[in-house]
Amino acid sequence: MKKVLYIIPGFNDKSTLKPYKEIEKYFQDFGFEVFPIEITWKNKTMTNYVEEFFSQFNKYGKNNEVYLLGFSYGAMISLIASSKTKIKMQFLCSLSPYFKEDLPNIPNWWKKYLGLKRMKDFEKLSFNNIAKNISAETILFAGTNEGVEVERRVKDANKKIKNSQLFLIEKAKHDISQDIYLEKIKEVIKMIFDKK
Repeated sequence: MKKVLYIIPGFNDKSTLKPYKEIEKYFQDFGFEVFPIEITWKNKTMTNYVEEFFSQFNKYGKNNEVYLLGFSYGAMISLIASSKTKIKMQFLCSLSPYFKEDLPNIPNWWKKYLGLKRMKDFEKLSFNNIAKNISAETILFAGTNEGVEVERRVKDANKKIKNSQLFLIEKAKHDISQDIYLEKIKEVIKMIFDKK
């Protein structure tokens, strides 16, 4: 059985961008086969993104030891997907605060920017319900300079997902390409897979 990692990029990102390629290379050094996921972001909702993830996930062969890594919206896609299928472990980087429970606390300009169609879709996504169905080991990352909304979401996730660990990255922003962010991801990956 192979160790397989799916990398899910953040909103409007492609998995060919430098930070994702760097993460891909690092996992390959630990013997992983890596499949970058591409999402069609424009005019779509989170429900569409999860469907698009599954179409690629199924195509690449899911009958392996499966790991997911997602950033921001990619972390939301990973979280929702992990509640619907069996995976070994997931790495959620800067999990976006757009679940039903988060919506009352996010700024109005965020809602306006994301549009009515996406906001209506988010209203159907209850974090508490999704978290109950997650059995995979879950590693959460977030920067201390990302804002209260992200910090609140990851701390709540750490409490409610049974088998989870949270790593807060001092001075990191909502930017996976920051050196301090990538270094922390690498440090944790090394710590986990050096043992195995």
